[in-house]
Amino acid sequence: MMISIMNRKKSLIIQMSTCSGIVLIWTLLSLNFPSILIPSPYETLTALWHLIVSGELLHQLYLTMVRMVVGLSIGMFLAILSGLLAGRFAVIYEMFRPVIAFLLGIPPIILVVVAMVWFGTNSIIPIFVVSILVFPTFYINIANGYRQIDIQLLQMATVYQKSTWQKLRFIILPSLMVPFFTACSLAAGGAVRMTIMAELLGTNSGIGAALTMARININTDKVFAWTLISVLIILAIDSFILNPLKAKMMTWNREE
Repeated sequence: MMISIMNRKKSLIIQMSTCSGIVLIWTLLSLNFPSILIPSPYETLTALWHLIVSGELLHQLYLTMVRMVVGLSIGMFLAILSGLLAGRFAVIYEMFRPVIAFLLGIPPIILVVVAMVWFGTNSIIPIFVVSILVFPTFYINIANGYRQIDIQLLQMATVYQKSTWQKLRFIILPSLMVPFFTACSLAAGGAVRMTIMAELLGTNSGIGAALTMARININTDKVFAWTLISVLIILAIDSFILNPLKAKMMTWNREE
């Protein structure tokens, strides 16, 4: 246990050193370039404080997160359902191969443009884009995870006349925990970035739209502030939602 604590402290020191180095480089660059190009950390934090005090941060953050969660939920639900069917039936797995290849090959910006043609400029665009683009991540992990389940376990469950629910509860779901959380870790950060990108082009509200307005008004400190907020959102999701949930589910898996 002592060794584990020491390793965690060492890891934290290394990470803090890296962050300090980034801030130092950022500060040095801001001293050699005008603030309209590279605002200093102080100017960025000042802009961030103004966003907080004015209430703009909370408003835009709320809109972006709602769109991201809705899009992620839709894409995840459809992908899990499709992945389970594809993992169970080889025909469906082969049918989805060209679909997944097609979705993986679409540049996100093209999907945003197509969504703008179909839906105009509104909140549907980021929801649509996120749901489509996170689909392959969840599908691939769930489908391949299902196909890697020990077939003998399922056959044994059939021999002992276990119900479909019991197979799902005690064999399939525990086996899919790692692929599922791997997909969550990959998709969560990407969903935030894709939502902001879609908002930047296709909406007049949200963090992406706020970035557009800051660029138009040449408020580079606000651009940096919104960028910092985006990074913090991704880190917060990973640290305070995904990691604790993963730990809890892995504990549940061992207990079962």
